Amino acid sequence: MKRLFFMPRGRRPLERAVRGLLVAGIFAAAIVAYQKNFQSVIERVQAKGTVADPGGLLTGTDRLWLLEQAAFLRARFGLELAVRIGSASQPAGGYPAPDPDDPKKVFFYFDPGCQASRAAVPPLVASGLPPGFAADLGRAHLDAACRQGRGREGVLAAVGLLIDALGQAAQRAKGEDS
Repeated sequence: MKRLFFMPRGRRPLERAVRGLLVAGIFAAAIVAYQKNFQSVIERVQAKGTVADPGGLLTGTDRLWLLEQAAFLRARFGLELAVRIGSASQPAGGYPAPDPDDPKKVFFYFDPGCQASRAAVPPLVASGLPPGFAADLGRAHLDAACRQGRGREGVLAAVGLLIDALGQAAQRAKGEDS
């Protein structure tokens, strides 16, 4: 009788069973490792679309918080969040300005030179916020935090302030509708 190629060799049935289990375990470990790697790649790609930080200003916890806020903005308001943080080797204009006609993109750019940080929101969103709110976030908040040496905190606070302002605008709109 001819033995199948995937049948483990061994003199006794117990030895063959143990070898078979070891081979199955190796395949299972390879599958789990592949899935973990694939999930990690997906998370990194998603994070790059939301947060770009080539200078490493943000911690891993900060990036996760920003991803959670991006998911909240997407679910509650239908907006996409883009946070771009410049590096010392990158010129201030290294990231293109957001398309002003993009009705779904909220954009934050932090300039490590403390001169050209900016925040941009879609026109419809801006109409529900106090006048000049986005410009103040960029100029008065991000650049001011940078000059104080608290750039990381400034970025996180600016995103938080925008989300709070959007929530307040939504509450005002609900109050007007009733």
